[in-house]
Amino acid sequence: MLWLCIQFPQLPLEALTRAHRAGDQTPLAVSQGNLIQAANAIARTHNVCAGLTIPTACAYCPALTLLERDLEREAQLLQQLAQWGYSFTPVVSPRSSVPGKGSKTRQAPDDDTACLFLELSGSLKASGGLAPLLQQLRKELHKMRIGHVMGLGHSPSAAHLLSQLPEHRQWLAEAKAAPTPQQWRQWISFAPSKLLDCSNKAIAKLYACGIKRVSQLLAIPLSEVGNRFGRGFIEYLARLNGTRPDPVPSYEPPPEFHSALFFPSPLDNSEQLLFPAGRLVRELCRQLQRRQLYSQRLCWILDFGSRGSQEVNVEISRPLLDPQRLIALTKLQLERVELPEPIQALTLKCEQLRSLEAHSLREDLFDEGSKLHDSYQLIDKLKARLGHQALSGVTLKESYLPEQAWTSADSLSLQSKPQGHQLSPINAPRPSWLLPRPDRIQQRDHKLFYDGELQLLQGPERIDGYWWQHRRHARDYYIARGEQGSLYWVFQDLTSENWFLHGVYS
Repeated sequence: MLWLCIQFPQLPLEALTRAHRAGDQTPLAVSQGNLIQAANAIARTHNVCAGLTIPTACAYCPALTLLERDLEREAQLLQQLAQWGYSFTPVVSPRSSVPGKGSKTRQAPDDDTACLFLELSGSLKASGGLAPLLQQLRKELHKMRIGHVMGLGHSPSAAHLLSQLPEHRQWLAEAKAAPTPQQWRQWISFAPSKLLDCSNKAIAKLYACGIKRVSQLLAIPLSEVGNRFGRGFIEYLARLNGTRPDPVPSYEPPPEFHSALFFPSPLDNSEQLLFPAGRLVRELCRQLQRRQLYSQRLCWILDFGSRGSQEVNVEISRPLLDPQRLIALTKLQLERVELPEPIQALTLKCEQLRSLEAHSLREDLFDEGSKLHDSYQLIDKLKARLGHQALSGVTLKESYLPEQAWTSADSLSLQSKPQGHQLSPINAPRPSWLLPRPDRIQQRDHKLFYDGELQLLQGPERIDGYWWQHRRHARDYYIARGEQGSLYWVFQDLTSENWFLHGVYS
C-alpha cells in the first residue's frame, strides 16, 4: 500500500476566497471567536498568522480584512476535493476539520487541519510512475488555488505524520520512486513527538516524560507505554509502524458534480462571472474525463444570498468535454441574464452523469461525421443564444395523412446511425412548408385559382386512409405552379371534390 496524505492548512481561507483573481493585494484573514485561523500571503508579510488574537493581528496590519470562518463551506470544499481525488484513485478518504460534517469522514483528535488520503499503488502504472502522478496532483491543486502539503507513507497514519516533517516533504518534492520500508522507519523515528496524531494532552504528557522524538517512544516496551497512555495509543503506534492494519473510511462520490465559488465582494454584472465560471468548467472537464463520464446539462446557480437564487441551464446535445466550448456556451447564456441583485456565490451542478461510450468518442474525434458534429455545435449555440425553449425537433409519426405524419419533439437530435425502430420518410416530393390546415382553392370554369391561376404539373398521388373509421380521407395530390412561378402542393378531396392548398415548395 502506498498512501498519500494531502493536508490543506489554508482551507478556511480558500473556502471563502478561491474565487478571487490571482494577484489581489488585499490582506485577508479568517477568524473564529477571537483568534485568527488563517491568513493570505499579503497578511503573512505583516506577521499575521494563525493563532494570533484579532487585536494583535489588527495592530500588525491595520488594513487587514477579517472574514468569519464558515465551517459548512469548508466541508463542501473538502467534498469537492475528495471528488477530485477520486478521479486519480478509487481509494479516497477525506478527513474533515468540521465536527459532524460528513458521517464517513475521520476526525483528527485535536488537529483542525483537513486532509485527504489517497491510495496510489494502483494508479502508478496508468500515470507513468510516482513522480508524474505527484506532479499532476500538485499542478491541478495549484490551478484550483488550493494550498497543500503532502506526505507519503505505507499507512494513512504514517503518511499524515510524514506530511508534517519538512525533511520528508523536501525528499518528496524530488522523489521518483516510493521509499524502502527502512527509509520510512528512519523518518518516523526521526519525527518529533509533537507531530504524532493524538490529543494535545497526550503530547504534553510525552514531553513531560522527556520523550521528544518518536524513536525514544519506540524504544520503550509497549506494556509500559500502554500503562501510561492507554491501549488506544499503542494501537496508533502499531498502525504507524505498519504492524497493524490502518483502515480509513472509504469515500463514495455522489452521482453528480457540484462545485461552488463564494465572493466576499458580491459581483454586480454577468461579465465578472466568466472568470470563476471558467474555473469551475475546467474542474468539471478534468474530473469527467478521468471518470469517463459526461453531462448533457450544466446547471448554474446564481446565489443572491438572502434574496434567493436563479438557475441558468446550458443544454448540450452530445458528449462534450472541451472546456473552451462549454465556457463559450455558458457565456452566451449569461449574456441573456439580467441580474436583479449582486451575486454572492456561483455554483455549477451537473446531475445525471452518464457513461461516455466508445462510439461517442469516435464520432467526436475521428469519425467522418464532422458535419454532424458541427450541426450539434450550431444547435447548442442557438439554444444558448435563444433559449432551449426556442428550438424544438421534428420526428416522424405513423399516419397516412401528411398533417398527422410528424410531431414536434422536446429536443433536437441528429442521429448519424439509426438505432432501434426507425420510421422511414415516404420517397416522394414533399414541400418544406406544410400549412397548419389545408386552405381552400377557388374553382371557376374547371380552373384553379390561388393568387392567380394554377397549372398542374405533376400528379396525382393518391392518399386514401382511415376508411375503417367514421370519416374517410381520400385525396389526390398534385404539384402545381402559380402565375409568379411558385410551386404548390395541392389536393382534391375525393369525397367533396373540393380543392385545397396544403404546402409550398421552397
